[in-house]
Formats: sequence, C-alpha cells, structure tokens
Amino acid sequence: MPNDTRTLTSQGGRTDRACIHPMPLPIAGWAVAVAAVSAVVTYLAGNTQFAPGACSRLEAHAGSFLVGQDLALRLATDAICDHLDDPNPARPLILSAHGPPGVGKSLFHLLAAQALYSKNPSEAMKCPGHDCAGYKVMYGMDYVASERAEQQGLLRSALIDHVRRTPEALIVVEEYDKLDCGMRGFFRQFLENGAVGNVTLNKAIILLESNLGYLQLLGLLKASRSRAEVTAEQAQRVLKDLIFERWERQACEDRTDTLKMVGLVDIFLPFFPLEASHLRALFEARLERRSQALAQAGVGRLAWDAAVLDFLISHVEFDGAYPLEGAKEVAVVLTKTVSRPVRRWAEEQQRRQAPASTGKGEGTDVPHCALQVVKPLGRPRQLVCA
Repeated sequence: MPNDTRTLTSQGGRTDRACIHPMPLPIAGWAVAVAAVSAVVTYLAGNTQFAPGACSRLEAHAGSFLVGQDLALRLATDAICDHLDDPNPARPLILSAHGPPGVGKSLFHLLAAQALYSKNPSEAMKCPGHDCAGYKVMYGMDYVASERAEQQGLLRSALIDHVRRTPEALIVVEEYDKLDCGMRGFFRQFLENGAVGNVTLNKAIILLESNLGYLQLLGLLKASRSRAEVTAEQAQRVLKDLIFERWERQACEDRTDTLKMVGLVDIFLPFFPLEASHLRALFEARLERRSQALAQAGVGRLAWDAAVLDFLISHVEFDGAYPLEGAKEVAVVLTKTVSRPVRRWAEEQQRRQAPASTGKGEGTDVPHCALQVVKPLGRPRQLVCA
C-alpha cells in the first residue's frame, strides 16, 4: 500500500513533511463497512427493490383484504410471479385494471406494493412512502388545454426520474384511458421500448387503471350463473375491445398503431361490481379489526350477529343487486352507525377500570360490547352496545 506524504504546519509556522503509513483494513472490515454504507443508503432511499419472496406473499396478503375479485387477483399474481422469476425481462410487465369505482382496484395496487417491497407487509407500512419507495401513483391525466403542455412535461420528468432512481418500480397510471394523444405517444414509446433515453424499465411493473368496463363486466356476470364462471379469456376480450374502440375513435394514430398500443398490455384485470355478500364480508372484517384494537387496548371486545350485518347493509344504496358505490360506503356507514355506541361503551369501560392499578387479573371475564339493533319509540332503528 503506498505511503501518504503530507505537509504539516506547526503552531510556530515551521513546516515539516511527514510520511503517514495507512493502516490496512481487513477484508472482513471492508465487508462490514460496505454493508453499513449500503444499509444507510437503503434507509435514506427507502425500499426501492422488490423484496425476496414477493411472489409467495402477494396473493395471500391481497386476498386477506380484497373481496369478490378472485379472477383479477389470480391473473395479477400469476403475471407478476412470472415477471419476477425472469432475471432479465425484455420489457416491463403491463397490467390494465378495469371496473367501476369502489370495487378494489386502488386497494389492490396498494396491497401489491406492500407485498412487493416488504417481507412482512402490513397496514402499518408507510406506503406510499419510505417503506415502498418504488411505488408511484400518477394521477391527473386530464387537463384543461391551457395547462396541458406544462403538466405533461412535469409528468414525463417525474416518471423518468422515478424509474432512473428505482428500476424495480411499481408504477400506477390512474384513468389512463383519458390520456390525450401527446401523452399516449409518450407512454407508447415508454412501454413499447422499455426505455426512454438512457432510462430502462424492463424490471418495472406498470398498472394502468381505468373506471371503464362496468357495463361490459356486468354483462358477463348476468350471462353467467356466478362470477366464478366468467373466464379470463372472456374478460380479456371485452376489455381489450373496449379500450381499442375508445382509442380508435380518438384517431391519435393509424389503426395499426392503435392495435400495437393496446397489444402492449399483457393482462387485462376484471374488477367486477360487488354484491351484498361482499359488503357483508367487508363489514364483518372491519368489525373484527375494531374488536381486535379494543382488545389490544385492554378495553374489551365487540360481538355482533347476522341482524347487525343486515342492518349495516340496509344503509348502503343499491342499483338492483349491486351497490352504487361499491365498497366506498362501508367506512361511512360504520362511522354513522357503529362508532358512537362503541366509543361511549369503551369510555365507560375505561372509567370502570381506572381505579384498578394492575388491570384485570387472570381468569377475569373480558367485557364485551354486544351490538344490537333497537327501535326507540318515534326514532329510526339504531345500534347500541348491550
């Protein structure tokens, strides 16, 4: 190892030359140093790489929250697993999710991000954020004419910068069917070549999201005895035709190029309208999570029966067999009907427990708020804790 010769200046102004022999760092020390630097860089940048084992986590994690979308979840999981298994894919994986609002499209890509970027995905993750820094959702594809050029430039810059920093990215483009001709041309170049300039995205997963497809998917449901009978091929065909017809009417390019653009999508994911049974499952899951939170706080637990679930579903507006806003009303209905009686019950339990210094002893019964539907005189039905 070469010596380091340096000029030293004393307090008296005299200069001397000193030969410094650097101490060699053992190989193990270098490994530790490199690992430490890598850990610091990872911490500052956030989780930008797909975590090992993501494929085995995805379906189980997403399936524990999504309801009624078994076909979309199965198709997405298989496509993502195949993409992750390829060490050097030729181009990014492109998925296109379709269905009415409130049926799980946005929830799916959030759950997918949690499973892709963490070995232990959970609701507590900062996602979007530090815990899944490779996850980027792009909103606002529709502008007034006066702002279009500026906003498109900002979107291009943001996308290219994100992929440059995060090759293993999960990019979501919401309402992609509203892309105008200029942005569609940009995305076509981006998706077809897997690169823009010196930025490549062959390892990325791109999810195009659209609210189009409600009538087409509803038609498939009505033509089948159950959603389990709808095939992937049927859903793929109606959604692909829908997007092609919409883009062909816009006439941004000739018909052949429009076919190529639509053909870039690897899988079309059908997110079907939900039904009352799915809302029942969602209400029950939300009540169970609230019960677990009360138990962890040492307050007690919730209990409910089928009549309570029927009461909650009765507060959701339906169009025939399908809720108008999908699952969007679930949280609102719980706030309007469950939150107040449960909060008052929990406050009462905490007042009763306050005098005790050590809480409940072993073997003591855990208090329960048994939700019941009652009909006070001259007032509408409501829930109470019994």
